[in-house]
Amino acid sequence: MRELEALSSVDIIPVASGKVTQILAKEGDHVEAGAPLFQIDNQDASLQLEQAKAGSQAAQASYDSAQKANQLNTVVKPAQISFTTASDNFNRIKVLFGSGDVSQADYEAAKAQMDVAQVQLQAAQNSQTTSCEVTKAQLDSAKAALNIAQKRYDDCTVSSPIKGLVTKISVEAGQTVSPQIKAATVIDDSGKKVKIKVADMDIDQVKTGTEVDVNLQTLGESLKGSISDISSVSDSSTGMFLVTVSLGEESTNSAIGLMADIRLSDNQGENSVYIPVKSVQSDDTGSYVYKVSDTSAVKVPITLGKKKNAYIEVTNGLLAGDLVVLQSSKPLTDGEKISILTVK
Repeated sequence: MRELEALSSVDIIPVASGKVTQILAKEGDHVEAGAPLFQIDNQDASLQLEQAKAGSQAAQASYDSAQKANQLNTVVKPAQISFTTASDNFNRIKVLFGSGDVSQADYEAAKAQMDVAQVQLQAAQNSQTTSCEVTKAQLDSAKAALNIAQKRYDDCTVSSPIKGLVTKISVEAGQTVSPQIKAATVIDDSGKKVKIKVADMDIDQVKTGTEVDVNLQTLGESLKGSISDISSVSDSSTGMFLVTVSLGEESTNSAIGLMADIRLSDNQGENSVYIPVKSVQSDDTGSYVYKVSDTSAVKVPITLGKKKNAYIEVTNGLLAGDLVVLQSSKPLTDGEKISILTVK
């Protein structure tokens, strides 16, 4: 007999610390995922959230302004005009200098003016790029601060992470809670499961999806279930494997906590033929036994099935009631006369 369990059970621990101002759900309520269970004082968190929103809006405005200035070239454009003018003037002076119409001093002055304008243009371009990068970083930082403030505010409302049944509310209005306190428990009661232990010698008979019969004696109910999970390793202390049985959708009765009797559904169970493992022999043709026919030992080929403790199933070759030789004082041959000593 094993206890019927919910599909899952979640203990809810608040992230925020503070005084509980309101209980929004009660034990026995069915709630949706995200439904509020209780409220923690959020006054400080609300003020921090408004501050973060204002900071984010200011950072957004600065970034938008920098982007607009970048698009309009408001910083670079004047420097670009100055550089173009100085460059044109230098090129004109350069031609005149080559023909001897201007002095060396005029030539060098025009070149110096162009060089200065070029440096100023580069500086304007760098400044415009830097302004965009700085305002973008400030905006990203403000958005991160807003997200943190929003989470702190949201954490003040403690909600159910799953759809299910509220089985425990462990806090009261006016109580101070913290992340060290288990405040509530919600179970997923949309289905039910039973965990059973199966010995290592029988685990090969159990497969995922295998149908089982579940008997709830307290309610007088018999339900169908199926194996949904089989542990990959056995318990080192017991050698048993943990197997989970999930009940079908017809299990609507709130029977969590009741004891259930689990039996594998096996349509061939009553007709199966089992013989002692030690009576089975084998050769190049396969497995066989010596069946007792009157006073002779007849070699009979058999097909083997599931092993169960010291016995093994024979799916073909023998019928219920057939006698087989368990052991012999000497090797037997097909049709050999024997004297029977029945082992009880």
